Amino acid sequence: MAAELTDDQVNQIRSKLAAGRKLVAVKMYKDWTGSSLVDAKNSVERLQAGNQMGVAEFGNELESDQLDKILDAIEQGRKLNAVKLYKESAGASLMDAKEFIERLMKELEIEDPGSVPGAQGCASMVLLLVFALLLISAAALPLACFKFVSRVTE
Repeated sequence: MAAELTDDQVNQIRSKLAAGRKLVAVKMYKDWTGSSLVDAKNSVERLQAGNQMGVAEFGNELESDQLDKILDAIEQGRKLNAVKLYKESAGASLMDAKEFIERLMKELEIEDPGSVPGAQGCASMVLLLVFALLLISAAALPLACFKFVSRVTE
């Protein structure tokens, strides 16, 4: 069963939420209360919504240190490492681990670095290459026409 928070701890969590650090707030709640990640997330969200924090009764599916490593990897933008850690810790399939981490990131409102708006991957390089080839072709066309006209007029 999760422990109750002191007023100072609640204020620290509110401070993290106000600074946009929801993941840190969830980790703080989890560490201080010994609750599961899901319970910590739900309690922090209740606090964020202005409701009183409740005591959750769900069990942890991972050890605390394993979960901390996964959350640290997510916070550092290392999604693949987080998937690997969850897969190994929970004994889940790769697909289940990926879905779990993506769902967790969505619930914690953490943007996936692989889906950052504006990121275009190699498509911009391909476009640049095509543009360069068009420029080279356009530059070579007048020379080819000149050589052709020179041969015809000789």
